[in-house]
Amino acid sequence: KQWYQRRVRGGHEFITRASGASNEVRDHMNLINERIKEERLRVIVFPEGTRNRTFDGKMLPFKKGGFHMAQQSQCAILPVLIYITPDVYDSKRWVFNRGTVRVKVLEPIPTVGLTKDDVNGLLEETQTKMQGALDAMIVKKE
Repeated sequence: KQWYQRRVRGGHEFITRASGASNEVRDHMNLINERIKEERLRVIVFPEGTRNRTFDGKMLPFKKGGFHMAQQSQCAILPVLIYITPDVYDSKRWVFNRGTVRVKVLEPIPTVGLTKDDVNGLLEETQTKMQGALDAMIVKKE
């Protein structure tokens, strides 16, 4: 059995990461990039790579995979923030309580003309804009 699971459910394709299999991940992502361009697909990427359980208002470092996909497909990034406080979501039990979940959609970040050498800058620009918007959301709440 291959190291990763390629699951397609309801039009969703998941990439499960595993160490030591970067060639397989790259090949899989190349196939997805082709589908993005040919079928004009929309892709949701969680750039932190995992759930942030600290609720301290600081995002985890972003992973590069989604930014490589955006650059290679030349598709704009549409940053979306979802801010959930611990009183609304209990991450240990995976339970939502009544409360307010705040969502903010930022301006698109274009990738047309960017090369693989621009991926780090694209990642940094996106994370800086998202962290700034998150900081503003937290201040408004208090």
